[in-house]
Order: sequence, then structure tokens, then C-alpha cells
Amino acid sequence: MAEWKRRFWSNTASSYAGVVVRMLTGLVLFRTMFQTFDQAEFGFWSLLWSLFGYGILLDFGFGFTAQKAVAEKNATGDIAGLSRLLATIFWTFVILGIVMMVTLLACKEPFLRGVDVAAAHHDRFARAYTVFFVGMAVMFPLGVFPEILRGLQRIDLANWISLGSTLLNFAALSWGLHAGWDFSVLMGISVATSALPNLGAVVMAFRRLPGLSLSPRLFEWRTVRAQMGFSVAAYLITFSNLVMSKSDQLVLSLVVGVGAVAVYQAGYKMAEMLNLFSVQLQAALSPAAADLKARGDSDGLRELLLRSSRLTFLLVTPAYALSAVYLEPLIRVLTGMKEVPHETWCIGQVLLLAIYSSQLTNSCSKRMLMMCGDEKILLLISIGDAFVNLVLSIILAWKWGVLGVAVGTMIPTVAFGWLAVIPLTLRRLSLGLWRYVAEHFHGTALPLGGFGVVLACLAVFVPFPAGGGFFQLAWRGAVAGVPLVALGMKTLKSITR
Repeated sequence: MAEWKRRFWSNTASSYAGVVVRMLTGLVLFRTMFQTFDQAEFGFWSLLWSLFGYGILLDFGFGFTAQKAVAEKNATGDIAGLSRLLATIFWTFVILGIVMMVTLLACKEPFLRGVDVAAAHHDRFARAYTVFFVGMAVMFPLGVFPEILRGLQRIDLANWISLGSTLLNFAALSWGLHAGWDFSVLMGISVATSALPNLGAVVMAFRRLPGLSLSPRLFEWRTVRAQMGFSVAAYLITFSNLVMSKSDQLVLSLVVGVGAVAVYQAGYKMAEMLNLFSVQLQAALSPAAADLKARGDSDGLRELLLRSSRLTFLLVTPAYALSAVYLEPLIRVLTGMKEVPHETWCIGQVLLLAIYSSQLTNSCSKRMLMMCGDEKILLLISIGDAFVNLVLSIILAWKWGVLGVAVGTMIPTVAFGWLAVIPLTLRRLSLGLWRYVAEHFHGTALPLGGFGVVLACLAVFVPFPAGGGFFQLAWRGAVAGVPLVALGMKTLKSITR
């Protein structure tokens, strides 16, 4: 049995255990912060954590290269070569972390002025900025260790460590918010608990690769140079993806003002949670594809894509439908708003559609094709997508405000996914369009149809009560899910058989 099949249930179960815990704790924390912080505090907190994602740009694609190298070299038994590569990457990250910390601390005052921080908030926000970016710089070199576990297809280990960190983060922040701790102290707690998964991954990585060494003496730049083409492509693709996923808050802060981020976040949060739910399904695809590519198993690659894409379609479609139908009460539950402004509802709908389309077109295909030699073509697609996204978001932000940023994200996401990524996938894996479409509906049409009928009946004949909360959402989701589970279990088992 292929390694990805053998590990599928443990990796997926741990991923969903983690995502359920993150969703529940995130829901409570999001609402607590939304109600406890003033608009500027909430906007600044959200902005810093959106910028955190840009830290991955400083790895220059080496994190993804490490994952690929672990999968390939572990399959061939070349631990000595792997040690040289990983040692070079790790110590390069240490140097970059120091440079990053010095640079960002020097940019503190220009940054605070650039996002229009009021004088009353300046000192507290300045301390939070320092804590945040010092912590990020310290965490940065350790980010290679979760990639090692992913390359070993032991995502379950990384997930359980992350779950424990999430619970600790929730407990500490909840206590601090209730007790009225200083803004910078809360930021320090958030950063520290976010570092714990990386520290745990250090221990697990060395246990799973007993011959691995990261001694500075093994630093050998030529081992990295051999991977440079892939690393540069991975880096630029990561950059373009971050432009698409993280630039909205920054565009809003610069064009409209930092206070507008809070308005955007209220509509964005449900789309973010849908994406968080969805990506767990594809977490193991990259290392599995690298392993199969190293073994020359083209039939296995095709099977991996078709099965993973069908699984995504089966599980993400009902999650999207439920979120779209009950978006207004979901936003109320998430934020504590008594009335949801129409603009916020529209932002949520637009971003939900963008995330759903991206899951159907990009999520499985891009992860696999990156490991199969198509990184240069994917790079061109990603750069085009990101450029159009950024330009449209800025133009439409001036014209329509907050809603314009969401529309500027949705249009290129849908267009590039369906018109570029899907055709590339079909060509590279020698798949016909009919087979690709038929594979998605094979075994999924009946459970999804049953789900859709029940959901439609609930929406029409059992209207959501005014002021209804989490319980009303939960029982509707459970009832609609009955035909999905009853009719789809056989298909679910067949996908990983």
C-alpha cells in the first residue's frame, strides 16, 4: 500500500481534530476580541497577524524545498545528502532571522505612521509591534522542522503538537482578555504559543531521522544551489499566493485606514474558516507526490490527484453551501453583531465564492504539479493571478471601498483557476476533461444531491429565526448532513482504499 494511503486516516483525523479545535477556540477568541478591543486595537492586531504570513517569504522557497528533499531522499536513503541540505537551509534561516529582526525594528515608527495609528494608541501599539516581530524572528529558523515532518508524511505528529498549542493559546488569551492585560502582553502570549509547534517539531524530526545532523560544519551552499531553480519558483509562487491572501488588509489600511480592517474581517472570517476546513484535506499531497515522482509512478500520481480532488469536492461543497445559506447568522455568532450590515454580508459571500472556487481548481493540482516539474508554468500563472488581484483590489477599493477589495480578490481567483490551472492539470496528467468531471461526480452526486435537497427544504420551510444563534445553526447543519453521511460513506472509504 502506498505510504499516503497508509497515513491518510491518521493525518486526516489529526488535521480535522486540530481544525475543529481551532475553529471553536478561534470563534470564541474572535468574538471576545471583537467586543473587548476598540476598532483600532482590533484592526492593528489583525493587521500584524496578516503580515505574519509574509515572514514565509524570507525562506526564499527553501522551506518547500526541504519538504520535497526529505520526501525524495528518505525514499532513496540518502540521509547524508539530506543533512547537508537541511543544515545549510537552517543556518541560512538563522542569519535571515537576525537580519529580519534588525530591519523591522528600524521600520517601526514609519510603519506606525503609515497605518495612521492615533497618538493615544502609539506607545501600546509600538510595544506590541516590537514583541510581535522579535518573536517572529526567533521562530523563523525553526520553521524548517514542521516541513521535515511533512516530508516524512508524518503530518499527524505536527498536528497533535499544534492542537496542544492552540488550547494553551486559547486558555492564556481568554484569561488575559478577561483580566484586562496590556495589549503588548497579550501579543507576547499569542506569539509564544504560536512558537510551540515548531519547538515540538524539532524533537519529533530528530527522532524520525536518527542519522540527521544540522551541524554548522555541514553548511554547503552548493547542495542548495542544485535545488535553486525549484526554490526560486516555489518562493515566487509563495509570494504571489500571499499577495492574493494577505494583501487585502494592507490595501485597506493604506487606502481606507486601519479601522476599515475590522469591517472587512467581519465578512472575511467565515471565508477564512472555510479555507481552514478545506486545506486539511490536501496537507499530505505535496510529500506524497514527491515520493511517487521519485519512484517514477505516473499512474500513482494520476490516482492521487483524482482521489484527492474528488474528496475535496465531496466535503468542501456542503461546507460552502451551508456557509453561504446561513452567512448572516454565522457572522452574528462570530462577531456578536446584533445586525449585520449588507456590505459585510456581501463581502462574506464574495470571499466564500473565491475560496470555494480556489479549492476546486487550485488546492490539489498546484500541490502536486509543484512536485512534478511544473513549477515554472505554475509560477507564471500565480504571478499573473497575484498582479491582477492587487491591481483590481486597489482600483476597486478607491471606487467601492471595503467591498471593492473583496471583489478584486474573487475575480482573478475564479478566472485563473478555471482557465489556466485546470487545463494545465489535464495536460500534464494526460487526463480528458470528461474523465476528470465524471470522476468528481462518481459516488458524490447522490450524497451531494440529498444534502442539497434537505438544505433547500430547511431554508424555505424552516426559516432561520431572528436572533437565532449557534444551536439553530448546529441542528440545521446536522440535519442537512444526514444524507451526506449516509450516502457518502461508501465513497469516502473507496477513495482511500
